[in-house]
Amino acid sequence: MRNLRLSITRYLALVAIVATTCVSSDGVSAAEQVGPSRQSNDLPKAPIAERIEFEQILTALVQQYLTQKEPLEGQQAMIVPKVWYSDEGDTINIDLGKGFLPPHYSISLEERVNEIADILYYTEKPTEIYRVSIWFDGKDIFDYFPEERGPTERRVLEVNPQARSRSKRDIGESKVLVAAGHGIYYNSKYKDWRAQRDRTNGIVEDFITPAFARRLQDYLRDRSNSTVHRARSTDISAHPDSAQPWSLMAARYHIKNVLPEHAEIWNSAGSARATSTGEREQDIRSRPLYANHLGVDALIHLHTNAASASRRGVEVFHQPNSSDSKRLGDLALCYMRESLRTNSAYADFPVALVSSPKNHGENRLAEMPSIIAEMGFHTNPKDAVAIQSYVFQDLAMRGLEKAYRMFKEGNGCETFSATYSEVTVVSDSTRDAEIVFGGFPRFPVKYTSTVAECPSGILCVSLGGRFATAETPRTITHSCSSSQPMTMKWNVTFTDADGVKAEALSTVHCQPKA
Repeated sequence: MRNLRLSITRYLALVAIVATTCVSSDGVSAAEQVGPSRQSNDLPKAPIAERIEFEQILTALVQQYLTQKEPLEGQQAMIVPKVWYSDEGDTINIDLGKGFLPPHYSISLEERVNEIADILYYTEKPTEIYRVSIWFDGKDIFDYFPEERGPTERRVLEVNPQARSRSKRDIGESKVLVAAGHGIYYNSKYKDWRAQRDRTNGIVEDFITPAFARRLQDYLRDRSNSTVHRARSTDISAHPDSAQPWSLMAARYHIKNVLPEHAEIWNSAGSARATSTGEREQDIRSRPLYANHLGVDALIHLHTNAASASRRGVEVFHQPNSSDSKRLGDLALCYMRESLRTNSAYADFPVALVSSPKNHGENRLAEMPSIIAEMGFHTNPKDAVAIQSYVFQDLAMRGLEKAYRMFKEGNGCETFSATYSEVTVVSDSTRDAEIVFGGFPRFPVKYTSTVAECPSGILCVSLGGRFATAETPRTITHSCSSSQPMTMKWNVTFTDADGVKAEALSTVHCQPKA
């Protein structure tokens, strides 16, 4: 029980920090929900006594959170949460009651639901869990707001014409919408133009995400043969209403400018939901709706994350029940991890193992695979330094492009590896050793070697070279000269055009002439 009390103390301290330092400009917490990154079968199940005790602790933590939050318009002031474990012990359920729901669905509501799930999932527990399920008087949130179900949830039988054209497009061609997170919007309560996220550790998320987007756009065009659209403008001239550069504005205003007749895209929240943050709500919804209008093959949102100062690393979110989005999300993490590890400064930068299923409007309303890539926590000082580094930005986006290319080609997550065949060479002759690569290296691939084992009195020469293309078979020629049998070994390092490395051992047996 002492450990559980310590968990409460640590978490209440975290709540206090988040409440004072990690808020967005409109007063909504900037902390993002993070979901499961484990497999249920990998986890031990919590014993019954532990579950009962921890249900009370988690209920108190959620109640603490609710007490600190001002109710949304139309939301019941007093909410009594109920928390319980599933019979299997690997899932935590919470019922917030129907009173938690205001008359209209909003992104602010969505964020609060995600924050509560974050509390339940990440509070330290003696036994870990697999998932969090949130209910409202025994029902799913979309039972109350069915119009907010995304294409995946609706499970439409008739694929729309744009989706059909996407499925028939040649695998070598693709269209991608890259959406840099947030941007300046008009807040009607304060009657000013403001960023959606506050400055933390020298970073305003709204202003740093376009740097990632520029790099991803270039890589997608050059390497994935993709036509790339941007959700936010890249124009540096002044937006007429705010006098701010267009490039700093939220996507809603760019989309309104290029599609003025399509208010259903950039004004989809409607006047019935007009609030001080109404245009922020419209901005988030406009991105997937714009992607649907363009008929792109994939939608990639780029963000930085926020939580306690101790949380770190790259994370990716996809919409629940979207298998294609999950596959893209898992590949994104796989190849961003691979790319970051090519630089010693980021070799240990935390990257989640799998994409997390979360209900975010940016993904939910999309008719194509859609992911949110969180490029580290700007609330963590170490992550913040990396996020502002051009090197980190380039490595992460290089990996993300590769992930999309692998997704498009139907490949999986496979680490670059090399197998070097063992050969026997007769003295004063030559023999080719075959090299087989695993994974998906980008050519040309260079190789260098260092001597690992060499008989006394023998000169073992290190080899180096390159393979310009993926053409096979792939060989390296060896020779030797000796009157006695001997064995030589080299450690060989293969480095692809992105700096990804694979190691192999070369073994050559030299036999004298008969």
